[in-house]
Amino acid sequence: MQAVRAAHLTAPATETAGAFAWRDYDVMLTGFLTMVLILGLTAIFSAGGGTSAAFIHQSIYLGAGLLAMHYFASTDYHVLGRFWGLAYVAMLMLLILVRVAGHTALGAQRWIYVGFFELQPSEISKLLVIAILARLFRMREARTRADVSEGLITFLMGIAVITPPTALILLQPDLGTAIVFVALLYGMAFMAGVPKRYLIGSVLLFAAALPTIAGHLHGYQQRRFYTFFNPAADPLGAGYNILQAKIAVGSGGIAGRGFLSGTQGQLGFVPARITDFIFAVFSEEWGFVGDLVLLALFLLMLLRVMRAVQLARDQLGRLLAFGIGTMIFFQVLVNVGMNIGVMPVVGIPLPFFSYGGSSMLTNLVSIGVVQSVLTHRRDLRL
Repeated sequence: MQAVRAAHLTAPATETAGAFAWRDYDVMLTGFLTMVLILGLTAIFSAGGGTSAAFIHQSIYLGAGLLAMHYFASTDYHVLGRFWGLAYVAMLMLLILVRVAGHTALGAQRWIYVGFFELQPSEISKLLVIAILARLFRMREARTRADVSEGLITFLMGIAVITPPTALILLQPDLGTAIVFVALLYGMAFMAGVPKRYLIGSVLLFAAALPTIAGHLHGYQQRRFYTFFNPAADPLGAGYNILQAKIAVGSGGIAGRGFLSGTQGQLGFVPARITDFIFAVFSEEWGFVGDLVLLALFLLMLLRVMRAVQLARDQLGRLLAFGIGTMIFFQVLVNVGMNIGVMPVVGIPLPFFSYGGSSMLTNLVSIGVVQSVLTHRRDLRL
């Protein structure tokens, strides 16, 4: 009788705890995300010339990503912290596998076949790097904030962590993802309390060494940087991408040419129009007003992610959410900058928008982790 009574008392408590956790789920974040995803699907349909192949593939990737997002939202984010060592080894093995037996396309070796799916480990590595750095900085939190010299050691340890995967990714070559790793390191180191003098000093040192670094880049990467300053010098070569993207964005005007009515996108003048330069296609069809709506949705999403940083119950949650926010912000900034000609073309996709299964899966799982930080922000055992 007592066992039955105990079970009766325990059941409602468990149900209440579960309901209480999901009550913290950020519906507004999911709402803004949904609107971006819908706009992205329509842009891919249009950029594909009104054909359904890329649209269908992206819809499948989206469905799988949403399932993964829900799974990670319901899973305690501390799991990512506990398996950080295994995640690091797995990441390096995948990147090495790409180097050994990866699929090559457009001069880059970045993909491996997984059944019917082309996996791009460099995309998944973005989230893994966030989880690994979050765990590292969390372990050294007290030392970093207590002693300036310990802050330098923490920063150097972060550099040591990202150097091997960054080197492997540069060999693919994939300069864009390598730059994202650097942005994650600096953003999360700042959040972890690493003294600003080390962050600023290392940036100045990097700027001084930039000419030497540029000399070791691949030829096409060097041409991209040179034509960034003067794309008209090679309008049919290295400057073609920038010029065509700028023409598409400018031809959209205030209100755009209309869905499926953009000439630059529909006639194929814009290169990589479903991936790196999909923003140019979107801008031509929806104009400045459409761009403002899309960027406003990204901004609102980022504000909700920063809300998760504020509400996280511990430093690990704050670092994970902040790292994910940094990743999304930096990729949006660089991709849009590429499309309007204010940043060099480095091959960074527009999150939740550009075509690609690995990118979509990584970004949606990242939002799931942010939701996990919120749904597990209260210690329900208390």
